[in-house]
Amino acid sequence: MEAKIQEEIRQWSREVLEVPSKEFNGLAACPFARKAWAKGKVRFNMIHNLNECGEIKRNCPDDDSVDVVAWVGYQEVPVDKFDNWIDEQNDNHNGVWTIGFHPDHPVDESLEEFEGNGAPDYGLILIQSLKHLSKSSESIFKKGYYNNYSQQDKEHIKERNLR
Repeated sequence: MEAKIQEEIRQWSREVLEVPSKEFNGLAACPFARKAWAKGKVRFNMIHNLNECGEIKRNCPDDDSVDVVAWVGYQEVPVDKFDNWIDEQNDNHNGVWTIGFHPDHPVDESLEEFEGNGAPDYGLILIQSLKHLSKSSESIFKKGYYNNYSQQDKEHIKERNLR
């Protein structure tokens, strides 16, 4: 199961995140994904319980790497509680930022549809250095990456980058 999920996440990155998009002003949905994979800066983790993210956060280096966490126990936590958990993680970030996607979230219309490889469903959590996330975010602001974002979302990102 773990290998199948890891393979699917890598496939999703190649086919969706690393592809230039009009939605992101000609940049890829994640302009840094391809380079991170190529440089071996992506660490894969599979967890059953959200509490396991604490150890991953504590070991997150202050560099341009990212922990990709496949959360297979997502059925035990409804979307609203998961979103609250993400907010709590970032309110108490200690220099490490957490982004999460629950399988029951609405579909993100800005991303291309993805079929996958038949892996079991899982939540996806990204854990990375806030300093490096902010630096990267500021560089793509200048390239128009966020042009199609709402003003409220742009302000939220700018606020995050100042934390």
